[in-house]
Amino acid sequence: MKNYRESVAPFADYRQLIQLNPFDAVVCLRKVDTNVFEVVEFNEKLPLFMELQDDTATAAEHFFTQQCWKQLSKILNEDANQQAILQVGTDLQEKNFTIHVQSFSTSMIAVIFREVHYTVQPYLQFVEQHIDPVLTTDLQGRIIHQNMTVASLLGREQHSLLGRDIFSLLEGKYFKEFKLLFAKTIEGSAFSMPKCLFKGQLLSKKPFYLRTYPTYFNGKVIGVHLFVKDADLFGNDHETFYHLALMDELTGIWNRKALKEHWLQHLQDKRQDQKQAALILVDIDRFKKFNEFLGENKGDELMRMFCHRLQELCYAQCALYRYNSDEFIFVVKDASIQKIERTANAILETLKQPFMVDGQEYFISVSIGIALSPADGKDLETLVRKADQALFSVKEHGRSHYRYYREDMTTIFPNEALMEAHLRRAIEFNELSLHLQPQMDLMSNSINSFEALLRWNNRKFGFVSPAQFIPIAEASGLIIEIGDWIIDEVCRYQREWQLKGYRPVRVAVNISPKQFRKENFARKIKATLQKYEVPPELLEVEITESSMTNVHETFSILTELKQLGVYVSVDDFGTGYSSLSYLKRYPIDIIKIDQSFIADIAKDDKNEAIIKAIISMSHNLGLEVVAEGIEEPTQVDFLKRHHCQKGQGYLYNKPLPVDIIEQQYFVS
Repeated sequence: MKNYRESVAPFADYRQLIQLNPFDAVVCLRKVDTNVFEVVEFNEKLPLFMELQDDTATAAEHFFTQQCWKQLSKILNEDANQQAILQVGTDLQEKNFTIHVQSFSTSMIAVIFREVHYTVQPYLQFVEQHIDPVLTTDLQGRIIHQNMTVASLLGREQHSLLGRDIFSLLEGKYFKEFKLLFAKTIEGSAFSMPKCLFKGQLLSKKPFYLRTYPTYFNGKVIGVHLFVKDADLFGNDHETFYHLALMDELTGIWNRKALKEHWLQHLQDKRQDQKQAALILVDIDRFKKFNEFLGENKGDELMRMFCHRLQELCYAQCALYRYNSDEFIFVVKDASIQKIERTANAILETLKQPFMVDGQEYFISVSIGIALSPADGKDLETLVRKADQALFSVKEHGRSHYRYYREDMTTIFPNEALMEAHLRRAIEFNELSLHLQPQMDLMSNSINSFEALLRWNNRKFGFVSPAQFIPIAEASGLIIEIGDWIIDEVCRYQREWQLKGYRPVRVAVNISPKQFRKENFARKIKATLQKYEVPPELLEVEITESSMTNVHETFSILTELKQLGVYVSVDDFGTGYSSLSYLKRYPIDIIKIDQSFIADIAKDDKNEAIIKAIISMSHNLGLEVVAEGIEEPTQVDFLKRHHCQKGQGYLYNKPLPVDIIEQQYFVS
């Protein structure tokens, strides 16, 4: 910590901000004149986040680099309590910061620098940009962060709540309930409090609805986010807690987790044993087109309006749940056929009226599948699956109506829509698994690395070809969640092998372009390696040339991966139009020659020339070469002659389940 004034006692708020904020770089400035600022104090994170011209200088223009100060001075002369973006560095190592300027008096301001690619940025960005007041406390209840909405609501006399004890702000009648809520939240769960109020009508003149989330930093809970919401919007008069985990954040209705818990309670209720229940699955037809046309914010507004209209149809024996992004489930208890069909028809009827967004009418249609309990099954998984099959039949026959599940529906061959619906639940239902294919060291005939390949055994359709489901996962965005699962599984196996005393081997994981370009990709890799205590050199990240189209983005991501210590390989090398330029440009360790080249060895002289050139050039650059798709001994002879280090293909072994790999390559 650096101090540039003898006394900063009048500015204790700034000191609180600097000392308590665990996430950001903070500098406090005093405005002396137009465009003239003095540095009062800054925290130790600032010189770690960015280069400073002279960290002993008092004048801000000499303290910051010229590049930084040119942008920052413009920001400081705009309105206070604002947010802006600042860029520093070179093209290859550019850093982007979200800048928050907070005014505490006419002359004193705090500048908060948050690195855009920082580990906690996505969550804090959500907090900062939230339209509701949000306070963040540490584990003792001291306020360490307030968003811009809080700053705008506070009067001029009280610029900040930083450093205050959250418990001291509470009205006495809410203290006991909040204390229990707070204790439960720091254990790692999210909760809600129907009514709460701060002293002096702080942030709200009437009791508000309070939501709490655990605040995570480096994988650990370090505090609590408190969201202050209008209680009237929730209409909740119960004097008890609601698990936030059971409520959908966007719409406020029950979510999938609530459906599971409530269905379990239904099964345990002996009074329902002899009564029929119905699961009505409602799928919005082509809702994606609304999001694309309206944008995310207006699309969310339309979704809330849609949910509100469905909620109006609920009654004592009927509950509504948001199951997926555009799928909803009504559970109707003590359900006669008349009651079920009345509900289904009411859904279709209420949607005949348009929704108004910005003065424009929009119509939403839905398709409905219905499963009955106990006739179609009792467990929720079975009922959802059968309602889904009925829903698919509706979509096949024109949409916008309802159908009951029938046994003959199980014979329907899956198309992309149904396959995607099942793929969305593949992880949850434990249907995915990994197979490993060995990579042979062609010089020593030993194996010290494998490639992990994904397999899907669907509960209804059996084993599904990767060629069929991977493109669907890519198009739907599910590939990111699936890719994260693969990395976690590989690291989990690595940890198990360590504990069993097996020899260390490297495992390559295929990474999709969408997953690779996610801004937190490298940090997820790091977190997973740390979670299972896996040495980074035992993980290989395998990307394709299509992942590397953006030069600066690719360089930044690969540099982060190399700093972690993981290996980086390029899969299907030679199939892209600019392959050779990547070798010098990016920090790559391994080149995998595409199997299409290997298949034509001894058949095509040009192919042989290309393979020899790839191997020679890779060796000159210090890169390892792996040949894919080896099926014949003649291919091995050619590769050995030209010093290709490794080979992979059915000649050595097909991809095998992990337990068989353990028996063949570790135990025996």
